[in-house]
Amino acid sequence: MKASRLSNSGPYLGRLLGCATLMLALGLPASAQSPRPGISPVRIERIVSARLGETREAWVSLPDRYDETGQKYPVLYMLDGEINFNSGVIGGLRQAALLGEMPDFIVVGVVNTNRSKDIFPEVVTYDDGSKDGGRADAFLDFVGDELIPRVEKAYRTEPFRVLYGTSNTGFTAVYALFRNPRLADVYIAASATLSVPVLRAQRDAWLRAYKEKGRRLILIMGENDLPTILSQNGALKEQCDIVAPAELSCRLVVLGGGGHVPGDSLVEGLRRAFEGWKTATPVDRKTLWFSGKGELRDEL
Repeated sequence: MKASRLSNSGPYLGRLLGCATLMLALGLPASAQSPRPGISPVRIERIVSARLGETREAWVSLPDRYDETGQKYPVLYMLDGEINFNSGVIGGLRQAALLGEMPDFIVVGVVNTNRSKDIFPEVVTYDDGSKDGGRADAFLDFVGDELIPRVEKAYRTEPFRVLYGTSNTGFTAVYALFRNPRLADVYIAASATLSVPVLRAQRDAWLRAYKEKGRRLILIMGENDLPTILSQNGALKEQCDIVAPAELSCRLVVLGGGGHVPGDSLVEGLRRAFEGWKTATPVDRKTLWFSGKGELRDEL
């Protein structure tokens, strides 16, 4: 898209040039000295899913310099794609990558068709008689067996994945960690709904039986979140520290002033996941992973 011309630009242009001269005199960060590439258009992947018996759609945002290099990128799979896959969230990720706080990601937003079915493995009946869940296992099989292979075939990817869910799909992300820990390397659950019967019944057994090495679970919420969210996420973190083997690291992050699913949940979760990472370091399991859960600290 060509930039439109400014009308009556004399005074405005003079102020702009003055600001630019001042910034040059003061010195710019290295990341700001080279022109930033244009924003890559969103690509759409449609998959006729044998696991779900329906056509599913995923929206793909590529790093801004994807077409300029042969570089491979880690992949962020974002549940609730029609909500979380937006310019504000993705722009925050691109800016953080530009500043060297985290690697740049291929972002894949998984669009819902029937969210209420996909979030829980068993049907949950509420007090008012409404129901949710029953299809999470098939949904996660779709992600692992159909969506991820499609993305890895179509794009240049590193073998490093992040799964991100919010509220009820935050539960789905936590459940995926125990059901199929190889689905991702980092699991970020924002304001996860954890008062689900299957998790409350099986949580400690799942933690004790956990064996997959080098996985991180990051639970993130706002300090003004719902009381059940705060208590259940805190309880999961506590049991991770007590029961889980060293192969599983769990971090609890409470964002000051935030409510349910704070707007900066994803970028803050990724900042915690990539603390200490250097821009020259490849993003893979050999270079990123740490020795055990004791190296992470809580933030309350």
